[in-house]
Amino acid sequence: MTESNPQNSVLPSVMKHLQALVEATGPSGSEEDVVQLVVKAARPHADTINVDAFGNVIAVRHAAQAGARRCIISAHMDEVGFRVYKIGADGFLRLEKLGGLDDRILPAQRVWIRTDSGERLLGIIGTKSAHLLGDADRANVVPYASLYVDIGARSQQEVLDMGVAVGDPVGFVGSLTELGRQTGRYTAHALDDRAGCAVLLTLLERFHETPPPVTLVLVFSVQEEVGLRGVSALARHLQADVALALDMTAADDTPEFSGPHLQLGAGPTVKMMDASTQAHPAIRRGLLGAARKRGIAVQREVLKGIGTDAGALQYLGQGVPTGAVSVVNRYTHSPVEVLDSRDLEGAVALLEGFLHDLPDLDLRFVALEEKSSD
Repeated sequence: MTESNPQNSVLPSVMKHLQALVEATGPSGSEEDVVQLVVKAARPHADTINVDAFGNVIAVRHAAQAGARRCIISAHMDEVGFRVYKIGADGFLRLEKLGGLDDRILPAQRVWIRTDSGERLLGIIGTKSAHLLGDADRANVVPYASLYVDIGARSQQEVLDMGVAVGDPVGFVGSLTELGRQTGRYTAHALDDRAGCAVLLTLLERFHETPPPVTLVLVFSVQEEVGLRGVSALARHLQADVALALDMTAADDTPEFSGPHLQLGAGPTVKMMDASTQAHPAIRRGLLGAARKRGIAVQREVLKGIGTDAGALQYLGQGVPTGAVSVVNRYTHSPVEVLDSRDLEGAVALLEGFLHDLPDLDLRFVALEEKSSD
């Protein structure tokens, strides 16, 4: 196997995986359908694959050389969403949030309710008709606790007869669709972080015929959106020399902002810091060096309002050099997230390059001077 080559595009693979993954409904704690898709896609290329008690998928591709370094890369499978909190006598459902959702965007959204049988039922988050709005309605944001879902039922019993129960997961409706024509920019719900999962699956495929230079442990984690819970459990027993998170990050390149920090199409980001992690200097150097060596455009990310699985992975063992790579995403945690496919391609190339450089990378936090013998 050779390293990434611009003429050997990985994009068809990434987009194929992403198309399938965003079709699944998998809010935090209800990632079963996503797990099935990930395991099916990863199994032909991994040496071992298992699903732990939390629901995390761990796929391992061993290096050919015994004693090779070990690198964990994690992307999360869960999406922001809801659970059914209450079924009213009138047949309307009330919701509880899962993850950081913005109340402003919730009314008039289409959602899936996934029942215990696995069936998905279409619902709509209700909103007052425009003709019935008063001045106060136009000025106020409806808090999510006051919102309701309409699934067409006339009574509580009709809801129950459909198989809906309190606690059922609820997620946005959507499919991966290109914006405009031949823009290479795509919209869907749950790009955060199904896009990261698609990148990891493609990276695993790159090492199908020839083993990677280090043992590669790919983690497809659960419950990231509600506190990094999936990888927090793994951090108690997994061992590695290096850990990376692969996630999405928020673009600020739309008209609401001036002087954007992170832009679509300008390449994947190398994390400097966020709310959960101060990236290890050796990992920052390694990622930036891999990008320079291969001519991969990257962006430096400093964003305090976000966290990733790296925040938990850094506590592996007695602490491990940890960093993160992100793909820039507009309209995060909404049903219409937007990414640029070139950034996905760049993320695969960056991670693959980093893995090839990793056997010789100096992982010390700082190189100390040798003590003088005088």
